[in-house]
Amino acid sequence: MADLQDPSRQTPKKHKVIHWNPEEDDLNANANPGVKAYLGGAVAMLLVLVIGLVSYFLFFYTPPSATATAEDESAQVDPRRVFESISRAQGVKDAVDRKLDAASQMPITGNEVLRQKLINIQKAKYDADDLMQDSRFPKAIAQYNAVDALIEEFTTEVENKQKARGLYDDFLVRSSELEIGKHLNQESFEAAFGAASEGKNFLDAGSFSPALQRMEEAAQSLDQVENAIQDYIRGNAAQGNRFIAQGKSPEAVEAFTKVLELDPANEEALKQLQRARVADKVFAALQAAKQNEGEGEFETALGYFKQAASIDSGSAKAQSGVARVNRKIEERDFTIAYSAAQVAIAESKYEDAIRNYQAALAIFPERTDIESAISRARAEKRQNDIVTRITQAYDFERVFDWESARNLYQELVNMEPELQEAKDGLLRTGRMIRSILRYETLLEVAKTEAQRTEFQLAIRTFDEAMRSKPEYLPLTEDGERLRKFLQLQSQPVRVTLVSDGSTWVSVQGPSMRKPEKFDSTVVSLLPGKYFIIGRKKGYQDVRFGLQIRAGMTQEPITVSANIKNDY
Repeated sequence: MADLQDPSRQTPKKHKVIHWNPEEDDLNANANPGVKAYLGGAVAMLLVLVIGLVSYFLFFYTPPSATATAEDESAQVDPRRVFESISRAQGVKDAVDRKLDAASQMPITGNEVLRQKLINIQKAKYDADDLMQDSRFPKAIAQYNAVDALIEEFTTEVENKQKARGLYDDFLVRSSELEIGKHLNQESFEAAFGAASEGKNFLDAGSFSPALQRMEEAAQSLDQVENAIQDYIRGNAAQGNRFIAQGKSPEAVEAFTKVLELDPANEEALKQLQRARVADKVFAALQAAKQNEGEGEFETALGYFKQAASIDSGSAKAQSGVARVNRKIEERDFTIAYSAAQVAIAESKYEDAIRNYQAALAIFPERTDIESAISRARAEKRQNDIVTRITQAYDFERVFDWESARNLYQELVNMEPELQEAKDGLLRTGRMIRSILRYETLLEVAKTEAQRTEFQLAIRTFDEAMRSKPEYLPLTEDGERLRKFLQLQSQPVRVTLVSDGSTWVSVQGPSMRKPEKFDSTVVSLLPGKYFIIGRKKGYQDVRFGLQIRAGMTQEPITVSANIKNDY
């Protein structure tokens, strides 16, 4: 047998083997006395043989050369290499386990081809596990690599299936939408249907890669139809815009109507069609506005420009005319405001001066001399503003409006960086805001953890959130529901486990249970996710997940390792 020729199995290591079945040591301890006597005789014979060998080495044996000794040592198994093989094999196994778990979760319901592929992958994985258990690590690594390649191929097939299905669904929608313009590229439209039909046949037959290829070809053909439609739309739209600029309403309406025949939902064409219907009126108003502007009648010109803009809000000429004439009017208003501010400064009316300076600065923000004038006027009222803001900030704190209070304190710090009351208030309100934010964040995290059925983690997060919550802040309705729910999930649930009395059963999860044998037992488990594991020497392990939730009846669970290993 090939397996018996494996050097790693011909030279076993001298170490204690720890078996899963703890009863085995007891069986060895109670072995037959006759066996012990037999072993004693064997030991005596071995002693005589050792004495003979020693005599041979003393009187007849010639030590081998250094080369022979080196060859003997190299023939021995290197423990470090064995350890490296085990570590490498375990790493490859863990990676394959993770990939297979992910592949098992992929959506293949109803598809026999993919289901059979997954079954074959799992069988190949079992073969690799058997090689691993037999310590045939090089062969196990090769088998795991083969399983990994099968998983990659399976994943690609599932992805191709999903992509092809998505493209087919998209094709049904797009072909219906583009049918109105198929006459612009009839050949590509028909080619798209041919490719889509072939792709659907491949998809139904389980040939997903060819299906994806055909569906992509169908999508490309539809792209060509869509490009032809878009070229037609762009050409008519450009012509319609030229007619609008010339005030030719009938011609513009006709051009955009052609666009909407192919694209009824074209927002730009709908908007331009409305403009086309009033293009002649807008053109007349613009002509009148230009004439009045040229004569210096800015107010009248502005009226005509605004009239044109009100008729057609999309008219760039009307909008630019309004902006241009407004600029000329602003220059006049600036002179009035600036003069009024200078008069107010002379009369020590700082509020009026600031207001008029700001009006002038709003017209021409680039005037730095006005900014300086405003700064000088503000210097006189600075102290009063500080007192007012501090009072307002205290009022906001009394009603727990921490954001508004912090904003005022920030304004004060910006105005007077060394003002201690402002700095203390900023720190105080910042702490409260961070505390509230932490509370709200933790509450949301606890809710998410509870939704993931990580109940015990959610309980700890919720408790931490409650420690962060300010005393005055009431618990929200959602928070109260979460609290009651987590209280329920903090109570252990009694679960009945049924076994065969010879299987070692363990529980992994929030409430861990060490391996034990039983026919039937009742355990109390905190709500959450668990893994129930059953192991028996010579039999395949039993492992499955279990979701414990308080308030739900849990049926008895049978855990029995009754499938023998193949090796």
